[in-house]
Amino acid sequence: MPRRSLDTAVPERASRRREAVVLALAIAWVLVLGGAQATVSGRLVVVPWLALGPLAASLVLTWRRTAVVAVLSVLAVALLSLRVGDPFLWAGAIRILGSAALAGFAVFGASVRAQREQRIRAVTEIATVAQTAIQHPVPTLVAGLALASRYVSASADALVGGDLYDVVATEQGVRVIVGDVRGKGLPAVHTAAAVLSAFRHTAPLPAARLDDVARAVEQAVLARLGPEDFVTAVFCDVHPDGRLDVVLCGHPSPLRLTAGCAPVAVGEHRSPPLGLGLDVRVETATLGEGERLLLFTDGLVEARSSDGEFFDLTSQLSLLAPREPVTPQSLETDLDRLLGAVRGHVGGVVGDDLALLLLQHVPAPGAGRR
Repeated sequence: MPRRSLDTAVPERASRRREAVVLALAIAWVLVLGGAQATVSGRLVVVPWLALGPLAASLVLTWRRTAVVAVLSVLAVALLSLRVGDPFLWAGAIRILGSAALAGFAVFGASVRAQREQRIRAVTEIATVAQTAIQHPVPTLVAGLALASRYVSASADALVGGDLYDVVATEQGVRVIVGDVRGKGLPAVHTAAAVLSAFRHTAPLPAARLDDVARAVEQAVLARLGPEDFVTAVFCDVHPDGRLDVVLCGHPSPLRLTAGCAPVAVGEHRSPPLGLGLDVRVETATLGEGERLLLFTDGLVEARSSDGEFFDLTSQLSLLAPREPVTPQSLETDLDRLLGAVRGHVGGVVGDDLALLLLQHVPAPGAGRR
């Protein structure tokens, strides 16, 4: 799941401060202009400018606060008109009515804007819940495995996109998927949801082997894939004894990380992606004590700087080097450091969806080294 705080207290306080500042500035604008005109005899030159107070307030404030500025603006025009003493009564009346019309328009505009913002907030909250249901949080500890995950969506308004991951506990250990749907936007999200649904349904079955899971997931999504659509994925079984089974479906190989050693890619046989005709093979490796496994989507290695240079993952893997003690918090911290390096490389905005999953065995209390 994307790591976004659900605490809205800070944004709400900032919004209240912004509204207070805008209200104070709008009132000050009306008072200063009105006062300046009152000290100068002659034609009323500030009347059109006074209307800017409520109009500017309507862009930020509620209609009630905008109305406060609007009333002050109309009163200022009325008082200044009386002070000038127009020879024709209708001239002052027209001036006041014009000011009142602009003020009323500002209040109406503030009301419409607030209603639209409320609808947008409601839709955003619903979308957030829906997206969280698609890509729910990965547990930090499952069957002796510490896990940390990160998701960065290339879409500024979305929590999830076409990348995906999930973790399921089974009788044999822990079963993992990390995948990447070709394309972006809602179609990619729909396909990612179908992949995750099929995986969650099949992965826990005792008789389902890892290659069976891959085939079942492909069959589940074939109907919704277009002629040029596909899904790359890596499936892993992590057993309590350290045995590691891997199936690659057109996806980057996971990396086994050992302190002081170069990373080792796990898996060599890369089947075509899901949807393009699988040719799966289960490959076996070992995840030793003190080693970590990094699974990722190609958004990590294809992240580019402004001059087109790809992110050099190999040079940054020292940020993920295993260390003691082994805790979910240490994995979380290290993934944050890696994401910080990616954002620094690309200039802050990631141009493609990016999913990361880092895992490591947690030694049982009092257990010695294997």
